[in-house]
Amino acid sequence: MARSEPTRGPRRWLASLSLAGTVLAFSAPSARAQYTVSGLQPLAFGYLTQGLTEIVAYTDVFRRGDVTIAGTGIPWVKLTLPTSLSGPNGAAIPLQFLLGDVAVEENGRPPAAFDPAGSTRVNLKRGTAHILIGGRALPAANQPAGAYSGTIVIIVSPTAI
Repeated sequence: MARSEPTRGPRRWLASLSLAGTVLAFSAPSARAQYTVSGLQPLAFGYLTQGLTEIVAYTDVFRRGDVTIAGTGIPWVKLTLPTSLSGPNGAAIPLQFLLGDVAVEENGRPPAAFDPAGSTRVNLKRGTAHILIGGRALPAANQPAGAYSGTIVIIVSPTAI
């Protein structure tokens, strides 16, 4: 006799969503230090299931956010991360970014996680650096379907921020 799978209620899927990045690069007052910040790939949570937390690790090459920083010196980098994604008719999906969700990868070195609530320094003496961004989306059990989005701001400065 064949085993039957338990029946489950209907699932509603949320439309694919991504977290776009906005970048700000500052230079020193004397204009000595200049940085180029480019978004290579947005953080993409994909299709979400109501009530189930979706985690994207910074090691997930297909869904993580990837931002490259070029310039000279050892600048400070700070991320301003959203607390939620905005969707249709004012709906929102809460987000979490915890220690270990974001990393910096300097040219020639393995990625090193840092606290996304703080800032970190990146060594550009060997070339470019990448900020690898993961995180958690926490859709509610009754989350409305639709496309959701948010913005990440990245600040690069030669002085502590």
